[in-house]
Amino acid sequence: MRRTPELFEKIESYLENKLSGEEVTAFENEIAIDQELQSEVVKHKELHSTLSDSDTLNFKQKLIKISREVKEEQSSSKRFPFSSSFKIVAAVIVLLGVSALLWNASVANDRIQDLYAVHYTPYPVEDITRGESDPMLHDSMQSYRQEEYTEVVSILENNIALVNQKELQLYFGNSYLNTNQVENAIVQFENISKKSRYYEASRWYLSLAYLKSKNTKKTTAILEEIIRYQGVYKDNAAQLLEALRK
Repeated sequence: MRRTPELFEKIESYLENKLSGEEVTAFENEIAIDQELQSEVVKHKELHSTLSDSDTLNFKQKLIKISREVKEEQSSSKRFPFSSSFKIVAAVIVLLGVSALLWNASVANDRIQDLYAVHYTPYPVEDITRGESDPMLHDSMQSYRQEEYTEVVSILENNIALVNQKELQLYFGNSYLNTNQVENAIVQFENISKKSRYYEASRWYLSLAYLKSKNTKKTTAILEEIIRYQGVYKDNAAQLLEALRK
């Protein structure tokens, strides 16, 4: 299977029910006999629902706004450091699993970091079959699933042979991002070849890494590249680019 913008367009049309009945039948027959295509469709479905959900993005934006207002309220009323409104917002965030980044004081006062918090979602864990026979690989993926990013970094930094397996560079880069080692994350994403099936995803996370480091010029250039690529991240890139230009 060759990953092309045309294939991405077809998968997106399939997931959005835009294909005709005959086209759906033909495409589902292709999926049935092509395991790589099956995996690609599953990944698009996951990414489409996780990353392109405008309701989720809008909700996270609202939470950031609320958290900022609550923190301002806190600073102006030091006698009541944990007001009832603060407790309610905190409870909602904990229950919904929103990133702790939203509660970082510097993030709350920085529009660029707000955008990063809204648009960043860790790359989803894929099934890596040899994980059952490789204890280090299994441990690193288990830690990643549990958002124990410091542990992931420790495992991979001490097992460089694992990092050379291209699919792990995305996880390594994401783990660096989540431990505030942005320059190291950039190196991991930059090292993913254009020939890799992870290339488009690496560009998306590279744009977010530059955003986190407040290099908006680099972020913009990469987002424009992603939009031209017309892949699964194009809508996210367009939304972030529009927000940056406001």
